[in-house]
Amino acid sequence: MSEPTATSQPDPHEQRIAQLRQRRRARLRWLAVRGSLAAGALTLLFAGFAYWLLTSVGGRDLLMAQIVARLPANASLSWRAVEGPLSGPLTLHDVRFTYERIVFTAQRVYLDPAIRPLLGRRLRLDALQIGNATLEIPKSKEPFQLPQWPDVLPEIAPPLELQADDVRVDGFLLTREGQKLIDIRTLRAGLDARQGKLHVERLSVDSDRGRFSLRGDYAPSEDYRADITASAVLAAADGRTPARIGMVARGDLTRMDVALSGRVPGALQANLSLRGRDQPRWQLRARGEAIDVGLLTGAPASDDAAPFALQFDADGVGGNANVRGELTQRDFVTKVLPSKVRVEHQVLELRPVVLEVFDGRVTMNGRADFNDPENPRFRLATNARGLTWGGPTDAEPDAASIGADADLGFAGTLQAWAAIGRADLVRDDEHAKVEF
Repeated sequence: MSEPTATSQPDPHEQRIAQLRQRRRARLRWLAVRGSLAAGALTLLFAGFAYWLLTSVGGRDLLMAQIVARLPANASLSWRAVEGPLSGPLTLHDVRFTYERIVFTAQRVYLDPAIRPLLGRRLRLDALQIGNATLEIPKSKEPFQLPQWPDVLPEIAPPLELQADDVRVDGFLLTREGQKLIDIRTLRAGLDARQGKLHVERLSVDSDRGRFSLRGDYAPSEDYRADITASAVLAAADGRTPARIGMVARGDLTRMDVALSGRVPGALQANLSLRGRDQPRWQLRARGEAIDVGLLTGAPASDDAAPFALQFDADGVGGNANVRGELTQRDFVTKVLPSKVRVEHQVLELRPVVLEVFDGRVTMNGRADFNDPENPRFRLATNARGLTWGGPTDAEPDAASIGADADLGFAGTLQAWAAIGRADLVRDDEHAKVEF
């Protein structure tokens, strides 16, 4: 018979290590559970606090007080009463906002915001209503600058992206330095303004200046892409036919076309085309029949402001322009003979500009440098030959005509300049010389 074999006994040291490992895993699981519970509790706490801010009166007052406290030192915001939570609808009464010399007031402001887009720095308003508002703006302190392409086109850079599906304004007075600019009776709009992009679903304005409408897209961030349609029926004095004007703009910096047409009260038409991005080749044509300036300004009819006819053509590359045209008002005719104008680097040059007026000719050569907007520099020479005006009329059959030749010069800066000139005047057999 074989002898029985002894069974191996567990090593106490190994058993101890296994127990420690098991305890360590249990501790890690417990820590993980505690961490998850803590994170969940913090999330619930934050969500509850956010819910309290957005849906309660106390949260609304706390957050709006913080907004006011964080305004710049030269800005203020106040209201007499407020109704509703921040999640909307929210109504503020007797609102007043000031920033430097800008002052905005409104009897009533109603907002119905969507909160979630705010997390992406985007304000979406399902509805915005403003009642009986005023806005006082100061005169611009921006220095005068000659237009530069494409800097002359406006930028779209809102501090916060805004989408407003239903904007309603009833009563809005815009003033500058206390002088009325426009009194808007009603405004209705739907728009989406983002960095470098603007979409206007619809915009209609009824004001003391007339009725205006606009729709389309404008995207400076996409090579100034534009697809805009606008129209205006301007206010007119009693008994006068209002001017009607429409405008369409299509294209981008590479290829853009702008057309304007209307009746003022005669037909008015203008077309501008640009081809090329950096130094565009452009062409402008304008034609007008019986243009009444009073219809554009709202002034009453006047015999001294008779309608005029206009033909004007210009073309060029970049800031170099070839111009020509004709303006006729009753018996008075002014022609712009083929002339050259240049606008570049804040310098305007006449190379030359030639006019036929008063049965004679006026030639202008010179330049104006606006690189120092506070003290621009000028140099201009004007030569007039064969000018004639006056003469017999039905009211004054014995009136004499006057003829003139003149040479005038102006040079210097706005703060230090000099002028010189001479003129020969003739009336019947009388002659006069003028020098200064």
